Amino acid sequence: MDTITVQLENIVIKLPETHLIIAKDDYQKLQERASKGQYWTLSDVLSLLSVSRPWLLDNVLYKPEIRSQIDIDKNTNGFVKYPQNKGGRYFFLASKTKEYFEKNFKDIFK
Repeated sequence: MDTITVQLENIVIKLPETHLIIAKDDYQKLQERASKGQYWTLSDVLSLLSVSRPWLLDNVLYKPEIRSQIDIDKNTNGFVKYPQNKGGRYFFLASKTKEYFEKNFKDIFK
């Protein structure tokens, strides 16, 4: 349901100074910009996807066909910095990580 119609006469609704009403498109653009330039850790990505660490490693990060797309050392358009040694940290470019999982949801979760 996208439309709510209510007829109110002589009703004034005051918003607190801390609140705004903005268009949905503008809100979505702000959401997209919020993750631009941010880096996430593996924990952030696990939280975003609500999956376990072993599942993410086995089904995404260690899959050669996916790694060739996302690893910055294997692809100039990649967005994941893999650890240099065991126990090292992963770093994810937030905006591209979100975009990748949105676009590839069906294929990843088969």
